[in-house]
Amino acid sequence: MAERKAFNIIKAVPVVGHAYGAVRGVVYAAKGDRSEAKHSIELDLADLNPLRIPKKLVHGIQNATHNLEEGAWIGRRALFKQPLALNITPGMDGFHWCIQINGVIYQLGVDKDRDIKIHISSRTEKTAYYERDCKEYSWYLIQNELPAFDADELRAYAKSFEDLEYRMFLALGNKMNCQSFVTRMFAIAAKISIEKARSTILLVIPNLLF
Repeated sequence: MAERKAFNIIKAVPVVGHAYGAVRGVVYAAKGDRSEAKHSIELDLADLNPLRIPKKLVHGIQNATHNLEEGAWIGRRALFKQPLALNITPGMDGFHWCIQINGVIYQLGVDKDRDIKIHISSRTEKTAYYERDCKEYSWYLIQNELPAFDADELRAYAKSFEDLEYRMFLALGNKMNCQSFVTRMFAIAAKISIEKARSTILLVIPNLLF
């Protein structure tokens, strides 16, 4: 929606963005749109670093000028449905990540037994979840155009992570968390190495320093 695209730019402006977000959150809460209301007031405490303003403006403009259903986008929202979180660096932050690849959202979650479950949604599959997540997450364009790939193979690859063990932070070796999952999904879709995927994400996704 046009207003959301404008907000994604405005929120990069100190004070003004926070004030607008607070009012916006109240308005959407009154309308019963909890996902959009949450997006309005969510704050990464690292955003208080003024060095991050240029990158935030770039992300806001990309959101306003690119189609979310084309290319690879990383979605972030605060853990445990809280309005505040702190991002230090990928693998060490208070955000849950997912990835949207050509209009399909892939995300790693866990069930009550802490076993990994991969959730997949789009405009044609689990539509309500897809529409909710498009609103609730903050989206960052990682790559605008992707090489051709087999969607069924990508889906099977995503589901293969259900065989691994979950670890929330610093998932190494055979352990997996949402950020490691997103990195590997991006690498496969873009047909690049995991190392290159990591470096690309590090440059694009906001962190404590920039």
